[in-house]
Amino acid sequence: MPPTPEDDTFKLVVSRNGKPDSWGAFVQLNFLPFSRWLNLSLPVLPMTQFAVQYTAYGKFNGARANYDGFGRRASDNNTLYLLVWTPW
Repeated sequence: MPPTPEDDTFKLVVSRNGKPDSWGAFVQLNFLPFSRWLNLSLPVLPMTQFAVQYTAYGKFNGARANYDGFGRRASDNNTLYLLVWTPW
């Protein structure tokens, strides 16, 4: 049965102001330190990647400030992500 407006699950799906749009930007820096050497002795190592990604929100779930009714700002969702990736 689909949720109705009286259900708590329905209230979690929609935004507070009825406009669930968001906008932001991200920057990602990748570093492949082993791409030029160790290619013959350790073939997996040249594909190892280190990355840093930062995501910044200017609007989240339809608002810049107090988007959830608890005083949270869109910028409270900004994140810093660190990654080490290697095939195995």
